[in-house]
Amino acid sequence: MTTIKDIAREAKVGTTTVSRVINNSPKVSPKTRSRVEEAMKKLNFYPNEYARVLKSKKSNTIAVSVPSIWHPFFSEFVYHIEKELQVKNYRLLISSNNLDAHAELEFLDMIRQNKVDGIIALTYHNIDNYLSANIPFVSIDRYFKEKVAYVTSDNYHGGEIAAEELIKRGCQHLGYVSAIAPQKNDTLKRKDGFIDYAKAHNKNVATYERYEPILDYDHFFDSFFLENPNVDGLLVMNDQTALILLSYLDKKGVSVPEDLQIVGYDGFSYFEGYETTLTSIKQPIKEMAESSLKLLYGLIEGNEIGEPIILPVTFKDGKTTKPLE
Repeated sequence: MTTIKDIAREAKVGTTTVSRVINNSPKVSPKTRSRVEEAMKKLNFYPNEYARVLKSKKSNTIAVSVPSIWHPFFSEFVYHIEKELQVKNYRLLISSNNLDAHAELEFLDMIRQNKVDGIIALTYHNIDNYLSANIPFVSIDRYFKEKVAYVTSDNYHGGEIAAEELIKRGCQHLGYVSAIAPQKNDTLKRKDGFIDYAKAHNKNVATYERYEPILDYDHFFDSFFLENPNVDGLLVMNDQTALILLSYLDKKGVSVPEDLQIVGYDGFSYFEGYETTLTSIKQPIKEMAESSLKLLYGLIEGNEIGEPIILPVTFKDGKTTKPLE
């Protein structure tokens, strides 16, 4: 078995230098680090990671829990998290629990037993018991009974913007549809901002909400439009649901935006640099990822939990609303 002494001999350095390279110490020059890493590669040496973690009390590993990696907003968020972690030489553990509370709790149990430096969670489950596990924790869009660090976007103002833009484009009968999580979270403020702005401008809002998961979206939309056939401007809780709605409306022969104008919420990209053609309220996903990591790094260093970070949203004009005259 190859040892640190063998690596030191091959690289012509001391064993202390090899240990510093393994533990990512800044005290090693780039040239020496490269020589040691070449020796490790040549001798097929892999450090005992578990022993290193026990010794340093730091794993350089961050865990991220999201409801579903299939959801474009969550996958884009994780993408930016991973890019930022690579800069800091951190590794990433991901749980995509598919809205399965048991799966998420199992993941949290696992990372509590196997040391990670911190957790970022987009969660809608009851995980309050895990917030006192002495692991630095940052929440996205969700507040708890216990004070936690969290990052969100200005959901209330996003709702206001959606109502304003629909009214400016001539909508008289507004609607709001949403599949909602059982736990209270900041995204619910989208409806509040939408309704408040509409009422201030003498417009009523037809609302339709059902708890997740929605197993039959055709039935979901059938029920809404049966009750509200005159709606001509609609805010949909997120872009993913808005895209499902567009498919539904196409089957029903409803023309968008001529018959019905639609605003989604998230403003995610199909892939890097290419957004959907939906009109949407765009969340700053990259900035949300960066801010959550900044908070988490601070907690890892022992900082106190500060005030929530609330980031601004913007209107993304698309093809599901009419152009302004």
